[in-house]
Amino acid sequence: MTSKGAKETIVTKLGFKSSSSASKTEAELEKVRKENAHLRRKIDELAKRHVKPPESDKSKLLERILSLETLRERNNQQLLVKEQELETLRQQLSARGGEVVASLQAQLEQRRREAEQRDVLFQNLSQETENLKNKLATVSARCQSNEAQVPPADLALVQDQLRDALEKNQQWLVYDQQREAYVQSVLARTMELEQQLAQAKQEQPKQESSSEGNNVAMQSQREQVTRVQEEMSALQRKYEGKCGELSSFLMKYDVKSKELEEAKMQLQAERLSNRHAVNEERHVSSERADRMRAELDNMEIRLEEERKRSAELLLQVNMLQKSLLSQNEEQRRIAALEQQIQLSAKDFENEKIDRQSMQHQLHKVLKELRKARDQIAKLESAKQPNARFSEPSSYNRLEFERLTIDDPLGPTSPSKVTNLLDESFLECPKCRAPYPTSRHRELLAHIDYCLA
Repeated sequence: MTSKGAKETIVTKLGFKSSSSASKTEAELEKVRKENAHLRRKIDELAKRHVKPPESDKSKLLERILSLETLRERNNQQLLVKEQELETLRQQLSARGGEVVASLQAQLEQRRREAEQRDVLFQNLSQETENLKNKLATVSARCQSNEAQVPPADLALVQDQLRDALEKNQQWLVYDQQREAYVQSVLARTMELEQQLAQAKQEQPKQESSSEGNNVAMQSQREQVTRVQEEMSALQRKYEGKCGELSSFLMKYDVKSKELEEAKMQLQAERLSNRHAVNEERHVSSERADRMRAELDNMEIRLEEERKRSAELLLQVNMLQKSLLSQNEEQRRIAALEQQIQLSAKDFENEKIDRQSMQHQLHKVLKELRKARDQIAKLESAKQPNARFSEPSSYNRLEFERLTIDDPLGPTSPSKVTNLLDESFLECPKCRAPYPTSRHRELLAHIDYCLA
């Protein structure tokens, strides 16, 4: 479309269409050739008849020659103006076409660089997304392994201590139960002995009055009671010591229980924090992956748009190159047309030169004919008394010349006229070859051959 518009602009500025202008030029050249042939036929007829052409034909020929000269000058001026316009248009088209092609090529190169950068960025984002996916899978596997694996060393130590404390606590509970049973049995024995002692004290006044044998029994009972009391005090001290040990063990148990509870809470807190961190990391990774996917989608869309733009630019460049090729073709056609116009103008100039030479030869022939006619008239006037026929008054000059030329016995016979014509010579305007006037047809053929 650009080449078509440029062609229409050039044709509009030139003021003619290529086909119509060529046909018009050919028609004008054909018309000029026909006129030249007509002039040649007239010269041949005049040479045959030796008759002076009418003044009207001469004036018409002169007018036609002047009109052809005017037309030639006008065509030359138009050709010069149109050549200048064509040169200006060629320069403008070459400058604009070069600038447009350079700008389009620069844009295309820039688009290609941007597309390459986007491809590199797309590959980097894809690699980073793949790395994040791998990290997420690694973190998930590690979390699952942490959840499934054995507790760490600190937790195992705390659990061992707790297990030991529970075993010892169980042992102390068994020992405490046994000691309570022993203390209860001792207390029961003590109560029994106290009851026996009280009973013995109650029975003592009665027994004092009894025999002395009972004193020994009483003494042994007292010793036994003292020994039992000592055992009771020892057991009491031992019980108090065991109670202190039990309270200390209970305190240690409470401390260990608190430590175990704190360790459980810490472990639970660590697990919760780990889970929270893993969830947070998963959330961040998923958000980043979603963002990366969105960016990748946007990059793919933009890359597709850039590819479409690059394709459009390539299409525009191809169209521009085609238009430039068509413009070059049009310029070649215009140059060929200009060459045809120049050849036509040259042919026109050659035809004009031929016409001028023919006019010159015609004038020479007419002059020679006029001289011959004058000589014939002089000879006829000199030999008029001896002539057989007098000139009839009713004949015109043309009939008289025909009669005198056709008369073989008259003083102006064809042989004499031929001799008179052989005395004058015509020359070729190009090679200056001389020809007698009577051989004017050979001269015309020679001129056609020489100027061809």
